[in-house]
Amino acid sequence: MLSRGEKWFNLGGVSSQSNLDMDSLPPSMLHKILSTVATMNIKDFGFARIAFPGFNEVGREDHFYISANLIYLNDWVDEVSAVRTFRLKCYRSGNPEAIYLRGMYEFFILHLVDEGWEKIHLAGERGCELAQYVDGMLNLAFSVDQRGIVHNYPAFTRQHVDKMFQIICSWQLSGHWDYDKPGMFLSMAKRIDPNVPRDCWCSHIDPPEFEVSLDGSRSRWKCDRCFWNCAAYDFCYQIHLTARTWPIED
Repeated sequence: MLSRGEKWFNLGGVSSQSNLDMDSLPPSMLHKILSTVATMNIKDFGFARIAFPGFNEVGREDHFYISANLIYLNDWVDEVSAVRTFRLKCYRSGNPEAIYLRGMYEFFILHLVDEGWEKIHLAGERGCELAQYVDGMLNLAFSVDQRGIVHNYPAFTRQHVDKMFQIICSWQLSGHWDYDKPGMFLSMAKRIDPNVPRDCWCSHIDPPEFEVSLDGSRSRWKCDRCFWNCAAYDFCYQIHLTARTWPIED
């Protein structure tokens, strides 16, 4: 059975069978291992810092909290206080993912649409890929006209939209269903027409052309207008899965 130290070593992508001399690892590798440990189990994060001085030194650096991965941070029921404290420290350090999560909480749970969207946009500017996607798709969804057609196409490739959609629908980010979306968001979402392709020329291509998603599913190719209308509709009815059910306290 692997010791806790060996498990941490493996998390960093280094074989525990080769050498367990933790002192020889560069700070960048220690940072990677400690960040992965924190994401998987916040209790082990504390144990790691106590057990090895190198982890403790890395864990005190502001850079660690600025760059820590929070999107997939496990919300352990018996470690709510520790998880909240960790996220709060990341948020106060300017971590883009922490800012994104706070923005999502404000937008979708507190219904502070302007404040939440501003934080989502800021997180995107600071490099959070998921925040960039959400910001662009919100702009797209809110551009819907009276005919149910959206207009402000973001500068994303179709492959990127597919990748991000797979993320927001993944099991790691699901399970957050106990709240309602903002009224203005729901009102806007209901105006988006998901049936635009039915009357479009792209639906009558013979023989039909298909696109393959990252999950292996196939769907008929759509022109840009139909693609973005369907993408906006799907986004509006799935994106709430990435909002957390408890706040990052100020």
